Amino acid sequence: MKLTNHLIIFFTILGGFWFDASISLLTIPFNVEPCIGLLVFCYWIFAIPEKLHSSSAFMYGLLVDLFFGQVIGLHMIVFVATSYLIHVYVFRFRLFSYLQVTIFFAAVCTFFLACKYLILSPANYSYSLLILSFFVNALAWLAVYFLMRSFRRNFFII
Repeated sequence: MKLTNHLIIFFTILGGFWFDASISLLTIPFNVEPCIGLLVFCYWIFAIPEKLHSSSAFMYGLLVDLFFGQVIGLHMIVFVATSYLIHVYVFRFRLFSYLQVTIFFAAVCTFFLACKYLILSPANYSYSLLILSFFVNALAWLAVYFLMRSFRRNFFII
């Protein structure tokens, strides 16, 4: 895959994380944390698994960690593990309904949030945050899926 395609993918993932950071002040009082950036990454791996490998997931995760000043390796490990899961089961996912795929990707986001809060701030770990975020990320997955699919079909050239 060309470098320009990797840059387009990276900037859409970065845009998702930027959107997360910009709306976090609005969602924290409601005890919800959306994972739009992770969902955008999951979409790209789900949509073109033959073009994106674990090495690209590794680099995207490292760059996201560097851009947002997170613990280096947090997003990298999550991206590589998620990429592996999606690559192993991608053809089974294509047989699933939208509801089943939505539940899977919302669960991935919930697992990421659980690990993030357990590692970075165990005092703020909350089951209500995880449950509410599961439902918000399920709805967000549908929006991300249809918006990114439209973007990929209209503007993305492989």
